Amino acid sequence: MALKRSLPTYFSARWNGHRPARSLFWWDVTIVGTLINGILGLISLILLAKGVDGSVWLALHLLLIPYNLFLVFSVHRNVGSNLIHRGGSIAWFGCTLLV
Repeated sequence: MALKRSLPTYFSARWNGHRPARSLFWWDVTIVGTLINGILGLISLILLAKGVDGSVWLALHLLLIPYNLFLVFSVHRNVGSNLIHRGGSIAWFGCTLLV
């Protein structure tokens, strides 16, 4: 029940700029986003090393692209974000695609 209410609140708070830009960039993008991408990237590498079909580990690796784009667009939509936040979020997104 709580997840039903908290998930839309989580996304709307970030999308509508109700979260401070500094917190959005440093906590949501660089820490939480990097951890989630790192964990799924590690799982996909383990699957690749075990010889699992390529489509499975590639799908797992690419699964987070919509969430990553959501974070980048949320940073850009936030009124309080500056050039460092915006440029950093784009660089972070580029790194998540390459790694």
